[in-house]
Amino acid sequence: MRYTLALYTKVLIGLLLLTLITFLQPVVHHLSPGSTAGVQLGISVIKIGLVSAFYMHLRSENTYLKGYIVMALIILLIFFVIVGIDVAYS
Repeated sequence: MRYTLALYTKVLIGLLLLTLITFLQPVVHHLSPGSTAGVQLGISVIKIGLVSAFYMHLRSENTYLKGYIVMALIILLIFFVIVGIDVAYS
């Protein structure tokens, strides 16, 4: 895939729109704090995917590096689950 200025501009506009949605979501849709946090985290996951795929050029990397990144994210998720369980039951 060829990375062009037009592609970077489209990704930047997408990131800015997602950021705007992140700020406006609590005002427009009055959800419970837990639901708001879930929606905000979902939007942030999409933004993380865009940044890592295009600005960090991970789309054009080999599968070994992608595997390392997936493993690191799985370990991070395990730690988050452990901390979440600890907080929920303490």
